Amino acid sequence: MKNYTSLIVAVLLGFLLVGCSKHVPGPNQVLFDYLGEPVAPPANMDAAYTKAGLTGAIQDAAQAANLTLVTVEIEDSEFPFLVGVVCANKGDMGKLREQIRKLTAYDYSGGTSGDNKMVMNIVPYNAFPANARERIRYRIMLREAVFYDKITGR
Repeated sequence: MKNYTSLIVAVLLGFLLVGCSKHVPGPNQVLFDYLGEPVAPPANMDAAYTKAGLTGAIQDAAQAANLTLVTVEIEDSEFPFLVGVVCANKGDMGKLREQIRKLTAYDYSGGTSGDNKMVMNIVPYNAFPANARERIRYRIMLREAVFYDKITGR
């Protein structure tokens, strides 16, 4: 699957750059219909789920794990914001995950990762707007793959 993820992401991203789904004819329309529109951050979004809140939480988790982060980047183009992390050392990602799981305001349930890089959503499902949960679920895996390729330089 991993070999095909980059290809799928590239094709879908290319379609997204062409314009909105209403302008893409043919069999690709089904992909746009499935993904739906981006999800705007809720007006009453908890500060923990903002760019600053997520950045601070990851830095706190890294400090608790006694590890060095090379990069902490937040992808905030839509809700939920995604966290991209590059650790200084291979093997540090497990220690960081362990500390993230201890953060009460967040819910770590996995992501896209390598030896020292990871992209994840840590915003809990119950913080998603009820009317957008399905759309978020459809979009999040693709967003994680695109963001992971960005932080890894692909």
